Amino acid sequence: MSSAEVPSVGDLLAERYRLEEHVGGTNGHRQLWRGVDVLLHRSVAVVLRSPGGEDAAPTMTAAVAASRAHVDSMVDVYDAVDEGRFAYVVREWVNGSSLRGVLEQQTLESAHALELVASVADAVAALHDGGVTHADLQPGSILLSEDDRVMVTEPRNEPGNTQVEDVRALGATLYACLTGTWPRVVPAENTGLPDAATDEWGRVLDAAKVVPGVPARLSQLTADLLDHAQTPPSAAELAVELRRLTETGGADPAPAQATSILGSINLGRRFTGDAAAPPLGMKRLAVVAAVIAAVIFAGVVGSALVFGGGDDPAGAEDQITGEDTGGDGSEAEEPDVAAPTEAEITADDIRVVDPPDGDRDQGEGVEAVIDGNASTGWSTNTYYNDPGFGNLKPGMGILIDLGEAQEVASVRVQMTSAGATVGLLAGDEDPGDSSEGDQAIVDGFTELAAPVADADTNIELQAGGQSARYIVVWVTELPASSGGYKLTISDINVFVR
Repeated sequence: MSSAEVPSVGDLLAERYRLEEHVGGTNGHRQLWRGVDVLLHRSVAVVLRSPGGEDAAPTMTAAVAASRAHVDSMVDVYDAVDEGRFAYVVREWVNGSSLRGVLEQQTLESAHALELVASVADAVAALHDGGVTHADLQPGSILLSEDDRVMVTEPRNEPGNTQVEDVRALGATLYACLTGTWPRVVPAENTGLPDAATDEWGRVLDAAKVVPGVPARLSQLTADLLDHAQTPPSAAELAVELRRLTETGGADPAPAQATSILGSINLGRRFTGDAAAPPLGMKRLAVVAAVIAAVIFAGVVGSALVFGGGDDPAGAEDQITGEDTGGDGSEAEEPDVAAPTEAEITADDIRVVDPPDGDRDQGEGVEAVIDGNASTGWSTNTYYNDPGFGNLKPGMGILIDLGEAQEVASVRVQMTSAGATVGLLAGDEDPGDSSEGDQAIVDGFTELAAPVADADTNIELQAGGQSARYIVVWVTELPASSGGYKLTISDINVFVR
């Protein structure tokens, strides 16, 4: 977005909304402004997106859906205008704090966390009923007003995002409320929180291990929601379950028939019919009022900003080791099997593989997939006519040099959109960073992990312990995006023995 395309302080949009202060975002494609509706004489938030047109269509669709949601925990959307150069959504201005601002200071008690996330789930359920997804659920997009309301900001409805991903983000938000950390298995932009602690296998530690006293059932529910091997309930069903658990603080046992917490929710739905509609009038939440007041008193809160920055607090690894000291020694007779460790990868160890008829202009920024930041990543170009790179080439990938042959246990890939087809290739040498060399990779490398079709945004490809020095995260089909097909990979983690 160039300066010529960006409105400035004092500009009047739609002959009605005067921009008063730029309060969030950079000169990128999305900004937040405080404005004034000069006709109704009230403060508004103006979310600007550049460019407008086709790129902004999902945002405009989501704004209409949000305006029709009729749920108290969704911010009121007043207007949505696409001027071509840019588009903007006008919504109510909320004085208070973001949930991020609260969690940077303290975590929430179990009952408070359950009720808060249940209110967020109400808003998400209403959006899903309207045919759109939120696509940006995280502590920075949940506002806690000075008059004791929980408010979800307007949805982004990014192409490729699914309702399942929104529900997993609800689970991640619940985990963040309980632990003050964000699980990286659910990518999010700038949560402002440290990464959740993980065990030696790279799995997120259960909330009860991070914060003693979190009820076992609540901890298990959160873990199940983050488990990509399990199918989560709908947002409406989750809201019902969260409010049921609120009555006991999350301490009641799971039904005996269920094999998991999510299984018990599904069992309850089968035994009692469709889940009852969640109460949509939960606008005031006295249970969090004291928390918000404490944060305001501490001077943390000014105006509620969706965007923001600041350095992350100390990492979760400084708070908990994740070490398990239990056991009776009975495993001593079993053969020792080393737990996988994450391979150290530098920018010099990776490159883009782009075989013929690739134009080889997409290598820039690939180092972002190893920076540990889910808000950055490497993107393909947009292709048209066919998800298989427009039928121009067999695929694209990211080559990783492990330095020497190592036993590869698994490779975790985080993407911003679901729907890609992703697998792993392996070889003993890099035939060279050239069109011919990349074709040699296609022809000569062997399959290390079978391709996963219609992949979720987070997948873990099991390599079966095969030994290799060079591996390739190999993409053969792209998810739909803005009238074409495109993929962004935000993080890659390789685990070896």
